[in-house]
Amino acid sequence: MPFTGKVVSELDDERIRELSLYSYRILYEVGDQDIFVLAVIHYRRDLGPEFIER
Repeated sequence: MPFTGKVVSELDDERIRELSLYSYRILYEVGDQDIFVLAVIHYRRDLGPEFIER
């Protein structure tokens, strides 16, 4: 169930989702056959511009 996570609001891309675990955000991308973990970051940290420009 790869689409269980919510869409990352900063990126607005249906394929990039996030799950919350304790005080962390796990960002992942849903591919055709795979799921790719993009980042595990503390919830207080903003996504940097280099990540958003991806």
